[in-house]
Amino acid sequence: MTTVTFSTPDAEMVADFFNDFEEAYQASEHLLLQLEKDPKNGALLNDLFRRVHTIKGNLIYVGLADICPILQSVEDVLEPLRRGRLRYDDLLSDVILLAMDTTHELVENRLQQEPNPFSAEHMQFICEKISLIANCESSQRASIIGQAIKALDPAAELAAPDSEFSKHGVAMNNDLRFFAQLLPAIDQRSPYWAGRTQRIAELALSMNSAASAPIDPNQLLAAVYMHDFAMAFLPLELLHKPEKYTSQERLRVQAHVQTSGALMREMGNWADAAEIILQHHEQCNGAGYPNNLAEQDICEGAKVLAIADAFDACVNSRAHVDQPQRPLIRAILEINRYAGSQFSQAWVNIFNQIARPKRNQSR
Repeated sequence: MTTVTFSTPDAEMVADFFNDFEEAYQASEHLLLQLEKDPKNGALLNDLFRRVHTIKGNLIYVGLADICPILQSVEDVLEPLRRGRLRYDDLLSDVILLAMDTTHELVENRLQQEPNPFSAEHMQFICEKISLIANCESSQRASIIGQAIKALDPAAELAAPDSEFSKHGVAMNNDLRFFAQLLPAIDQRSPYWAGRTQRIAELALSMNSAASAPIDPNQLLAAVYMHDFAMAFLPLELLHKPEKYTSQERLRVQAHVQTSGALMREMGNWADAAEIILQHHEQCNGAGYPNNLAEQDICEGAKVLAIADAFDACVNSRAHVDQPQRPLIRAILEINRYAGSQFSQAWVNIFNQIARPKRNQSR
């Protein structure tokens, strides 16, 4: 396998460029999210194209031309979008978002004089798949986009077997083993739930460990295991409903936090887990349910579970329509987008420490 070799541009020049690049990169992310709400907005598309083109030109100027092919492939997709020959949607947004994030990583690696994480062959494969999106038959587009996303972000899960939870301070006991034994049946209730509880548990416990374990890990794990237990008793046609819920249906779904929490209280010894379950859909701005609690009134475990649950839902949000998983960078941005409003800013900061390294390791 051939490895891409980098030239060594002037370090000071690259550092100056990187400051400008960071600003353009953040602006591009913002534009992509705006376009999802207004996909036919020509001004937004033109602005995004200009920023990508400027970044590419600056890369050449500072001696980083070998990073440019990935941005050229993005331009190959943006051009027909601007001309109205290609329809913008969230799948395309994911590809462009991942390509920009990969460019960001490559620039950071160069600035820190670290090796390129991609082989020449893999970089070429990525660029070819992205460019092909613009010219392929519409019937092939979803498949090619899926291949491009997989090439850019080959792993999209944060998972660990139950036996590894001891590293987070979990001391397995009979109750936790009982909850764990219920998981296969719960996860099999819907084909879209497979493996989700273990993924959420690993992320929530990792966040707790990174914060020096302010939450009892046993209570946190129990809450993760049982937080959606009552959801499994709802009709599948309601769980899988693609349209918005009616007000009555929404109340039925929201009642799962009280039912699951009450079951935990009945067992004894799990009062903290019950509180986490009851509050994990509360929001720091007071807009959550069931009690519209403000941030200072929400327990720390619920704040962690809210982030982990939402992150996994974002990554796997396309399961019910048989489309590729959302890339990690997309889910990470969505969590950060609601920091300080839906989610605790302090815990989002901890989440970033866990999720972003995981994304880089997946490559």
